[in-house]
Amino acid sequence: MKKIAKHKAAICTLFLGLVMPLAQAETLLIKGGKVHTLSDAGSFEQADILVRDGRVEAVGPSLGDGADRVIDAAGKVVTPGVIAPVSELGLTEIGAASATNDYAVTGESIGSAFDPLPAYNPKSTLIPFNRAGGVTRALVLPGIQLWGDTAGNPQRVFAGRSFAIRLDGGFDSVVATDLGQRAYLGEAGGQLAGGSRASAYAKVKNALEEAREYRANRDAIRRGEWRELNHSLADLEALQPLLGGEQPLVVTVNRASDILQAIQLAGEFGLKLVVLGGAEGWMVADQLAEAGVPVIVDAQNNLPISFESLGARLDNAAQMKRAGVTVLIRGPDYASTHNVYLSRQSAGNAVANGLPYEDALKSISANVAEVFGIEGGTIEPGAVADIVVWSGDPLEVTSYAEEVLIDGKLQSLVNRSTRLRDRYLKPRQGHDFGYKF
Repeated sequence: MKKIAKHKAAICTLFLGLVMPLAQAETLLIKGGKVHTLSDAGSFEQADILVRDGRVEAVGPSLGDGADRVIDAAGKVVTPGVIAPVSELGLTEIGAASATNDYAVTGESIGSAFDPLPAYNPKSTLIPFNRAGGVTRALVLPGIQLWGDTAGNPQRVFAGRSFAIRLDGGFDSVVATDLGQRAYLGEAGGQLAGGSRASAYAKVKNALEEAREYRANRDAIRRGEWRELNHSLADLEALQPLLGGEQPLVVTVNRASDILQAIQLAGEFGLKLVVLGGAEGWMVADQLAEAGVPVIVDAQNNLPISFESLGARLDNAAQMKRAGVTVLIRGPDYASTHNVYLSRQSAGNAVANGLPYEDALKSISANVAEVFGIEGGTIEPGAVADIVVWSGDPLEVTSYAEEVLIDGKLQSLVNRSTRLRDRYLKPRQGHDFGYKF
């Protein structure tokens, strides 16, 4: 094993061109950790990572000490940063306080044109909290309120457009826009569309048919020389990237039969489909694999909490992976956006139920980057240096992130929770305990 690792390192080192003249650039060396690159180079029991100007320059044993800054990772585990495949980070703060929620909209639109990007708040307290949990990037998708007094009767199944962020809290932290369109089929879609799954399916299909009609007759429609359409031009424009396969349609669906309907719809319109949920995905894993449909799954979901999830089981992710499905693991559904970092706990449960360890790491990082076409997810030459140094196995709940790099820059791990902890652990004047006598 050591020989293989050394061979890999030699190849990496040669490929990286460490003999190239050193430019005047900031360098950082992560030294001596157990490194999971999640690339073709595999894992190293002990290796160094050289970072220059925000990018990984080299990976291999004994890269020397010639860096501006050295992080001792001996005895630690080093992985790419976690990437959340679904979140509302920056669009929500307190679920019960409507003024802090910007991820959903009501009105005449069918929802596909909704772009939540102007509402994004990079200073949300949820961002440093999840960053401290090892999350370095995240997809941000709008949603539709399915419960509570504000749910109403939206009669829409599209939630809108998505974007991606890096979790450094900067005002320039949006890294990509229009990465996908979110929609609802199955039980949730039926609830939104008037009470039947069939109605939700019809709404999506009708919208896509009109979008296709609009694409073929755009000029005439815009001149008003066409029949009156049921959808706004803004909504139809927003659906165009789906028809061209430029963006995925992220469909919330769980029941096996509903998943098959989604696959059929995608085939009919040439869509790039991503299933979100997939509680019964294991039942139709072969069809998902044949259609090349990735699945975003909560790997801890094994309870029949709804009639569309009666077949939920803990080895869902493992069974789909064995069939050839690309699996992306999210945090537990109950934990919502506030705890997207728990995706690694979910991945750990997937490993306990048959998912290979390295595949589990990929499901919370590399697979997300690949499916949505964003940077991150690997530690290899040229990759963006989103890296986490863990106290131990990142899939163990007792391990924690000791160092987090985003774009090669060390991040603060201070957040609202640590401040609250420190306030009571080390009270200062004015912050004395009010309940002690």
